[in-house]
Amino acid sequence: MKTDLDVAYGPGALQKADFYYPDTPNGAAIVFVHGGGWIRGDKSADSDIGETFANAGYLVALPNYRLAPADRFPAAQDDLASFMTWFEQSDYTFDRQRVGLLGASVGGTMAITQSLQSGQPVVSWSAIVDFANWVQQHPTVKAALDAREELGLTEIHAIHNAFYKYFIQTYLGDLTPEKLTAVNPMNHLTTTLGPTLMYNATDELSPLPGVFRFLEQAAAFKRDIAVHVVPGSGHARDYTAFALPGTLAFFNYHLQVTD
Repeated sequence: MKTDLDVAYGPGALQKADFYYPDTPNGAAIVFVHGGGWIRGDKSADSDIGETFANAGYLVALPNYRLAPADRFPAAQDDLASFMTWFEQSDYTFDRQRVGLLGASVGGTMAITQSLQSGQPVVSWSAIVDFANWVQQHPTVKAALDAREELGLTEIHAIHNAFYKYFIQTYLGDLTPEKLTAVNPMNHLTTTLGPTLMYNATDELSPLPGVFRFLEQAAAFKRDIAVHVVPGSGHARDYTAFALPGTLAFFNYHLQVTD
């Protein structure tokens, strides 16, 4: 399997992507968006994703994007949109009508937001899709990158809540209703959203009730959407092995891949 690493799609240091070429191409492509709360994360940690989908016949792209606090909202989402345009106009060999979006954690949020514009099939692993409602329900939570160390918290839900508020606040700059609405996919649902499969663990960083609210509202727009609940408390890449078979089957179906 051939790789092409650190290919620039923009002028910024983080505006680079890695590509994984299949030995036996099926003609379709997958774009994987890493997580990290918009404050950290790097494509290099997800080489297994590139290898797995390339071995299944897909051309795989793993773009990086600008991170907060150096670059706040909407920098990350703008970078993904820019990458998708660049990729479509590139010399890479793939069917431009057969591209799937896959994202973990806020990468899933970004992938869904991109699908709201493009209509491309999308799979999310622990996408966070209910920012505005969550912030409204948690006014007293203190934001902390490491609440165990900074605030002396020991209860896992309290630690998750502190980090949740921290990364949203860091990316947005503040928690005004206008910014929360702008970043929240729930507020931008239309009939453009592509076929969607959302994975989320029972009790994890990304609250499951928010995922169900997104499902309900997407269904009101008559979208093709499903939620697969993962047993346990793992978040996003924690349950990769569990989610991969269903994710691959989803893309094979919606991108018209045959054995």
